[in-house]
Amino acid sequence: MDTTMRSGKEINFIYTPAINYAFQQNHVPTIRELTITNHSENDWIDISLTISSEPDFAEVWNAQLAFLGPAQSQQFTNIPLSVSTKFLAELTEKITGKLSLTIQVGDEITFQQTYPIDVLPFDQWPGVSILPEIMAAFVTPNNQQIPKIIHQASSLLGKWTGNPSFDDYQSRNPNRVRKQMAAIFETIANLQIVYCSVPASFEEQGQRIRLADAIFENKLANCLDLSLLYAACLEAVGIHPIIVVIKGHAFAGAWLVEESFADVVNDDPSLLTKRVADGIGEICLVEATCMNAGQTHTFDQAVSSAELKMINTADFVLFVDVKRARFGSIRPLPLRTFTNLGWQIQEEAKPLRENQLPEEISIGERLLHAEKIEVSKQRLWERKLLDLTLRNSLLNTRITKSVIQFITINCAKLEDALANGEEFQVLAKPSDWNNAVRDTGVYQALHQSDPIADLVKHELGHKRLRSYLSENEIGYGLTHLYRASRTGLEENGANTLYVALGMLKWYETDASERPRYAPILLLPVEIIRKSAQKGYVIRSREEETIMNITLLEMLRQDFGISIGG
Repeated sequence: MDTTMRSGKEINFIYTPAINYAFQQNHVPTIRELTITNHSENDWIDISLTISSEPDFAEVWNAQLAFLGPAQSQQFTNIPLSVSTKFLAELTEKITGKLSLTIQVGDEITFQQTYPIDVLPFDQWPGVSILPEIMAAFVTPNNQQIPKIIHQASSLLGKWTGNPSFDDYQSRNPNRVRKQMAAIFETIANLQIVYCSVPASFEEQGQRIRLADAIFENKLANCLDLSLLYAACLEAVGIHPIIVVIKGHAFAGAWLVEESFADVVNDDPSLLTKRVADGIGEICLVEATCMNAGQTHTFDQAVSSAELKMINTADFVLFVDVKRARFGSIRPLPLRTFTNLGWQIQEEAKPLRENQLPEEISIGERLLHAEKIEVSKQRLWERKLLDLTLRNSLLNTRITKSVIQFITINCAKLEDALANGEEFQVLAKPSDWNNAVRDTGVYQALHQSDPIADLVKHELGHKRLRSYLSENEIGYGLTHLYRASRTGLEENGANTLYVALGMLKWYETDASERPRYAPILLLPVEIIRKSAQKGYVIRSREEETIMNITLLEMLRQDFGISIGG
């Protein structure tokens, strides 16, 4: 962030200090915030703001303000600077550029400032200091060289097992997945790729990445290049890869079960070490340099070498879960080829539209006219037994410390899983939602889709429920629910904790503008604290799911709607 005080004005300019093709394709805004504050005693009228770049890698951005009075501020967030994809795709060397901000009030230029920015080449990874998850963009399973490796590895896999198919996790057998990883390992090792050392402090400063086509052409690769190549091959056959970064080194790994971590980037080495331990075997780590020319290490030896590097936790930096990154809409780089016209980007072939007829949906109608219900003495007595006022959360659910809202999920699948005795971990919202460097909202606006829909579906399948709360908020909320439900059981012998399945949106009168929400089905659950690290899980109390009878009675008495069954 750059804050400048000058002549009665304060300018806050927050921007990403580097940009490349991967950033542009994955919606990393170049300018995250621009705030101007009038500290003078004069009114500012007819204000013009201009942002330009040098070299011209982006179009000029302009904004107009009619008025800004003394002590007033105006903030612009995630400024849609239109960056040239052609410029970034053709760039082969790093350029030190600059962004220029000009503010004009009336006919007078009152502020002018330049900000340095590194314009990186197409294949430059910027290091872990800016956006570590962007490493997943350099895992390129669609590169034209990858099928060649897969085809050769398939023959070796068939020789070992009698089945040449890369069937990822379909067998539900971690050893089958491990053999698929080993076949790809041996195939890459047979390419006789010569090792070259990584730049000093590459994990912080970044490096030029040799993508698959460059590795095949030059037969040169360092630890990160080979790790990304290996990860690309694994992803191409449906296995979920992981890239591990330690000080001065990188290596690869993969899930042996169809899983992914809750977050894209993790800096806790125990998340890996406990999953590679004997008897667990959920993740397999592989030392990528064992595939270089001159090495005679077997796959098992490469695994042992990688596990040894996890012992010294002081050297551990982080790891990136590539599958989880894809759920966060981080796309792999497209293939770039050199032609007579210069560097060209080969876009992925778009699938043909099937022109399918959409499924019919049930359309709920708001009841605009309901017969007036006479309130008899009996009904008044019934109302006293059931609280039918808006104070009752069974009729008017509000987001308080006693309510945790899950991100929309498939209620039927959740109910079935809980009924089968499954436990679900309750997690905070995805950490990449809070990443100020990356604007997922841009992706949603451009593609008219929810960028986390697949993530939530995936999380449900792996017994994780996501809320809209932050890490601190979810910890406080779950602790409160845990204590309140336990107190209710101890003092009253009654369970007070439920998962609401489906919410009814209703209005008090025809003239009401504010909707109310009431739970429809109530599933009795209990909350259990597993450990300080794993947090809380919920599970069914093995009691029947019940209808919200308070809601049914309110509908009968106030709206004349009787629901039987």
